[in-house]
Amino acid sequence: MTKLLKIVIWGVASLAVIIILAAILIPIFVNPNDYKDEIAQQVFQKTGRTLTIDGDINISISLPLSVSLELGKVELSNARGFTDKPFAQMDEASLYVAIMPLLTANRLDIGEIKLTNMVLNLIKNKAGKTNWADLGAASSPDSAEKNTEIKASDSGKNTAKSTEQASMPAISVQGLTIKNARISWTNEQNNQHITLSKANISISELIEDNPFELKMTTLIDSNNPDIKGSFQLTSAPVISLSKQLYKLPDTLLTLDLTGRALPGGANKTTLGGNITFDGQKQQLNINGMKLTSYDMVVNGQFLASKLDQAPQFNGKVSIEQFSPKKLATALGAAMPAMKQEKALSSADAQITFSGDQNKLNIKSLSANLDDTSLTGTASIANFQKPFYGFDLKLNQLNLDYYAMAAPKQNKKPDSKVAVAQTTKTTPSSTAPIFPVETLRSLNLDGKLTIGQFIAGGAKMSNVVIVLKGKNGLVQIAPLKADLYKGNINLKTTIDARNNTPKLKIINELKGVQIGDLLQDISGSQEMTGTANISADITTLGNDKDRLVKNSNGVLKLLVSDGHIKKLDIINTLRKAQAMLKGQTAPSQTQESNTKFSELKGTFNINNGVVKNNDLSSKSPVMELTGAGYADLPKEYLDYTLKIKLLNSLKIDKNSQGTDFKDKEIPYTIKGKFSELKEEANISKVLEEQVKKKLEKKVNEKLEEKLGDKFKGLLKF
Repeated sequence: MTKLLKIVIWGVASLAVIIILAAILIPIFVNPNDYKDEIAQQVFQKTGRTLTIDGDINISISLPLSVSLELGKVELSNARGFTDKPFAQMDEASLYVAIMPLLTANRLDIGEIKLTNMVLNLIKNKAGKTNWADLGAASSPDSAEKNTEIKASDSGKNTAKSTEQASMPAISVQGLTIKNARISWTNEQNNQHITLSKANISISELIEDNPFELKMTTLIDSNNPDIKGSFQLTSAPVISLSKQLYKLPDTLLTLDLTGRALPGGANKTTLGGNITFDGQKQQLNINGMKLTSYDMVVNGQFLASKLDQAPQFNGKVSIEQFSPKKLATALGAAMPAMKQEKALSSADAQITFSGDQNKLNIKSLSANLDDTSLTGTASIANFQKPFYGFDLKLNQLNLDYYAMAAPKQNKKPDSKVAVAQTTKTTPSSTAPIFPVETLRSLNLDGKLTIGQFIAGGAKMSNVVIVLKGKNGLVQIAPLKADLYKGNINLKTTIDARNNTPKLKIINELKGVQIGDLLQDISGSQEMTGTANISADITTLGNDKDRLVKNSNGVLKLLVSDGHIKKLDIINTLRKAQAMLKGQTAPSQTQESNTKFSELKGTFNINNGVVKNNDLSSKSPVMELTGAGYADLPKEYLDYTLKIKLLNSLKIDKNSQGTDFKDKEIPYTIKGKFSELKEEANISKVLEEQVKKKLEKKVNEKLEEKLGDKFKGLLKF
């Protein structure tokens, strides 16, 4: 025992002597500057680059077994074929390492690392090659073989991990200081130049499992995109290599930029939060996130797990109340004037989500825009060929609230302005309507309900829209809504599976008050009544002209208890009566509409031409039947109504009657849709009346000469 103790004591004493001698003798007898050329030669042999060491290399060893390295100006040349500018250079570097704690306590103590005036020039040439590609070291066959062996056995993997964690030394670094660094990036393929200048990085004393201070600042100058400004990052990281735990609490990133590439020309963005990565659990946690940009504030939290196997994630994002109108102004977007000045003045949103590598679920969605609120759920499954699902609810949607205000016109515009105002840009009738490729890739099943919907003055309530699509077959089946004391049930199918899209529309309109609908749309009730309309129409094509020309189907109409103001049959007949008798035309203040108790008909559509042969109408004043056609591609109408008056049309002492009672009068409506003309064809009635008058006069003459025997003998 005594002998063993003596051996240990002598061993320790000998090691102490060796350390002391090394600390004294190495700096005296070994000058590292004598090896500059050899170091440069080794670098040239390995990389083909020239290493120039202009400054001195100072190495000192101090007790207890610590090594200090100080390096002067160093420069590494660029790769062959690139600019003569150096690839990297710096004016000064220093490093201090205490080795004894590594031997005695499995701890590596590193003093402050200092780098001054570091320059790094990164380049990609026109051929797509970078000036650092030649520096990449290939992995050795031995390491590849070891990796293969580790992957082949789970137990071996776990053992390797535990061994690595057990042998990994604790590390402490007194700090890192990088002063006045410059990093430039040049991409010769797109003439892009980005420079980070006056870059400073400061890290306080880094001790494992203890927080340290991190600060980074730099100036940014880029031509593509065209931006300039500053970048700043602060944090208080905690690093635990043995536990594979990395924390970035109280992290704040600030970008203050200007430039033509930025919407609005300038913006300051801040992003803060707490970030934690657990390597053992393969988990990333971000909480307290806050993004501020362009007067918008976005808060959020995010958790991802199983990152090395099958990643899963969940989180929450909220957008604080902001003004979309002000945001658009800040982004430099020209906002059109709207009828409602308060439109787009307030918005906010909250989203809760979860998912994995194959799907995304929006478990809760709540968004507000002015007085419109959206709630519901949504999902995306199979990102390779996405399937979209949603169940959304809107309390109301008033599109008229966001209608553009009419442009102000000058009272006396000059000729150039006048021409500009009268020139209208209309969409081409042959422009594609359906995005065929998008529809073919669309795979969805969703439902949207709207409490109240307003568009063009028309109002719907309790709107339900069910939307389905798969492999180019898209269906709105159904669209239901309450509409002016009635309801609508619409089913629409778009089949884009073939070269030419097909469209099918099945529509039922029941009990709708047309007058109220027209009042809200146009401000007047040109037609009133209770409408029941059914339609079954098919067509094919992908532009307006073809869809109209190829339309086929049938439409059935039944309107009860109504009137049509613009179809001025009664006044037209009164004018005809006045002309016949040589009287003055009736006053325009007289009743000017066509009333009916029932109006019905069937309209057959063949290649865009609508034909009707069974229109009929009943009213206290007249019976009406009609037949004719409307050529939709040519926008031409040729329709004839046959009118049979049931009375003389004399309604009161101020109205004028007619002598057309019980006479059937053709009434034509003909011409281009924009130039329709109405005409009552009373020639037949006039012919009959002339014949009767002539017959009466001839018979009267015969009676005078021949007596009562021949009374009524002559008839035409």
